Amino acid sequence: AMPKDLLQAYAAQELYHRDWRYHMDLKLWFRRATASDGVPAHQQQPTYFYFDINSWECRLFAGNMHGNLTAGLMSEEDVRVRVSGAK
Repeated sequence: AMPKDLLQAYAAQELYHRDWRYHMDLKLWFRRATASDGVPAHQQQPTYFYFDINSWECRLFAGNMHGNLTAGLMSEEDVRVRVSGAK
C-alpha cells in the first residue's frame, strides 16, 4: 500500500472511533444526531449529519432515503487498518 492510502485508512478508522460512518453509495461521511446536537430524541426516524466537503462543515442531512440510510454504511470491520508484517 502507498503511504497516502495508509494515512487515509488511519483517518477513516479514527472517524469511526468518533461515531462517523462512510456511506458507500453517497460517498459521504455521516454521524447520527443526538440530543446534545439540539435534535429531539423522540423522532420516528433518526436524524443524521453529514460532512460537506465543499463547505468543509457538518450539515443536517435532508435527503430523502427510500429505505434505511444505514444499509449503505461501511462496517467498522471494513475500515479497520490491516498492516501486513514486514519482510
